[in-house]
Amino acid sequence: MGDLLGTGVSFNATATLMAYVFILAPTMIIGFLLARSKRFGRHKLVMTFVVLANWVLIIALMIVSYAAGVAPGLPHNLNNIANLLPTIHLATGATAQLLATYLVILMWTENTSLERFVPFRIKRIKTPMRLTLALWLITIALGAATYFVWYVRPDIPYQDAGTPLVPVVTEEAGIEPVTTEEAEADPDVVTTEEVEAENSEDDTPAEPEVTEEPVGED
Repeated sequence: MGDLLGTGVSFNATATLMAYVFILAPTMIIGFLLARSKRFGRHKLVMTFVVLANWVLIIALMIVSYAAGVAPGLPHNLNNIANLLPTIHLATGATAQLLATYLVILMWTENTSLERFVPFRIKRIKTPMRLTLALWLITIALGAATYFVWYVRPDIPYQDAGTPLVPVVTEEAGIEPVTTEEAEADPDVVTTEEVEAENSEDDTPAEPEVTEEPVGED
C-alpha cells in the first residue's frame, strides 16, 4: 500500500504504530483499570482482545519486518541503533505477549474442566498483570523509537559492524628508470645506467679499513 500520512513512509508501518498508540495502548490501560475496579468479566474480554490483536500484528507484520531488516546481520549489527532498538523491542514485546497469553488462558480456564490442562497455574495474577502492562507500554515506546529511526530520521549516523573494513592498498613509491635518450632531454631524470650503478655499489661489501700499528722503539 501507499503512504498513509503523506510522509513517504509505508502504510503498514504507520498504520501499525497508530494502532498501538491510539487503540491498543489505551485499551491496555482500560483493561488494567477494569481489573482494579474488580470488573473481572469485562477485564477478561478486553485483555483477550488485546492479546489476539497483538498476535495478528506480530505474525503478519513484525516478524516479517524483523526477519528481513535485522535478523540477517545478527549479532554483528547490534552496534547499529537501527538494529539494536527493534531487537530490544522484540525481547520486551515477546515477553509481554507470552505472559499476557498465559494470563488470558488462566482467566478462561479458571473453574472449568480445562483448568487441569494449564501447567504452573498461579492464583494471584495482580503482579504478573502489572508487569505485563509495563512491558507492553515499554514495547510500544520502543516501537515508536524504531519507527523514528527507520522512517523519520534514517540519516542518523551509525556504523554497521557486519560490514568489514577493507584496507586501502597504495602503490609502493619508487623511481622509474628511463633511457639515456630521455635523460638527455631532461637532466633531472634518472637513467637506467645510474640506477644499475647505484644498485651495484650497494651490493658490494665494504672492505675493512686497515690501519698500521706504530712500531715502538726497543
